[in-house]
Amino acid sequence: MIFDFSPKARILIVIMKNLKTTPRQLTFQLDTKSNNGNTDPRISYNKIPVMKSTFKAGLDQPVHRWFRLTPSFGPDLVREMLVSMNYKKGDTVLDPFAGASTTLIECALNGIDCFGFEINPFLHFVGSTCLNWSVDPSQLENLLCKVKNHFQTSLKFFSITDLGSGKLPIPKIHNPFRWWRKDVLYELVVLRETIKSIDCDKDEKNLLLLGLAAALVPDLTNVTLGRLQLHFIDRDNDNIEVWPTFERQIKEIIEDITTISHGPFGTASLYHTDATNPSIKVPNKANLVITSPPYPNRYSYVWNTRPHLYFLEIFDTPKQAGTLDMKTIGGTWGSATSSLAKGKVEADFPVIDKVVMPVARKIREQENGNLMANYMTKYFNLIGHQITAMEPFVSNDVRIAYVVGCSRLKGVYVETDVMLANLIEGLGLGYKVSSIERIRKRNSGKNLYETIVYASK
Repeated sequence: MIFDFSPKARILIVIMKNLKTTPRQLTFQLDTKSNNGNTDPRISYNKIPVMKSTFKAGLDQPVHRWFRLTPSFGPDLVREMLVSMNYKKGDTVLDPFAGASTTLIECALNGIDCFGFEINPFLHFVGSTCLNWSVDPSQLENLLCKVKNHFQTSLKFFSITDLGSGKLPIPKIHNPFRWWRKDVLYELVVLRETIKSIDCDKDEKNLLLLGLAAALVPDLTNVTLGRLQLHFIDRDNDNIEVWPTFERQIKEIIEDITTISHGPFGTASLYHTDATNPSIKVPNKANLVITSPPYPNRYSYVWNTRPHLYFLEIFDTPKQAGTLDMKTIGGTWGSATSSLAKGKVEADFPVIDKVVMPVARKIREQENGNLMANYMTKYFNLIGHQITAMEPFVSNDVRIAYVVGCSRLKGVYVETDVMLANLIEGLGLGYKVSSIERIRKRNSGKNLYETIVYASK
């Protein structure tokens, strides 16, 4: 298979070296029975190692390592999907659930034009900043020295008793000293205020703030990333060093910008908008969609970015986090939980009634199952709205790849991949699912797979 990429694009070399066989040759059949016992011929198994399919693949790769978002898929998986979808030069890629912008970064690095949507304002900041490689690395290095000098001077000028005053405003998050040790928060706030006051252009300042945000969790905060959500831990006796941790992050950014500075790059745009109702216009339609919506497992991207949202002063009232979670697909934190516990969420599409509601009824039959039944119904309703709302942004011959995960709610198996495949075909938009490709068996329970659902018009 030959692709016509620009001479300096990495994707052909990387894909063909890393994948000694094609994705179809890697496929091995295990058990194609879906949860209802019927054989689904669309299901196949293409085992991809965790170090390639998850966020771990990006921890040592340029730009991808600038910010760690644990539930993200890795850049290797983006390359895998581009091969499977027969990417051609000139195709444009859309990611409607950009997250840490893994898809956009990988496409842009390889000369592929792309755009994405992101509802979370902090993750939009992360993605937009990670996609800006125009900053002079030597200038950023000079700025780092300047920030260090100002920071050390400010530590002598202020004292920890200034925390919470007009001089050193603390994050307006509930119980901030549960999130940060007081001495650590003092240094963090001084560093944040130093960066805000430093004389530099916006792009440079954003990279400095991104480095601070990346250092924040888990290194400088009283949390562990855990298996699913952030969990509080006791760090009273830990040696927590603010400046060295921040400095390492910025030096990685400087190193990567220096390494990739020659290009050519694809054009990448990230829009701060709701994928279920995007209120924006784009210059070109997408031929390919590569994305991973939240899984129906109660993981909250809002909860897991709360320290960033409040520390960077993007949010300044506790209510904002709960309000955002209510809008997101899969969110159940704060007021979203109490809202979903009431009444009964109905199907928004006939196909939801057919595909989702039988499972929702099983969940509702369990003890205190109404919340989770409503949660799952809302999840698929919003996925349906997202796919429908995507129509003005994609071509008539679009090919799509959705990475999703199966889950269990109240002990009831939610076969997300098969349900999503049936939803995609049942919306009446002209999609035909070609493959339900299970790539990884998750550790959190029986038959819990991560899957790529491929479809096209």
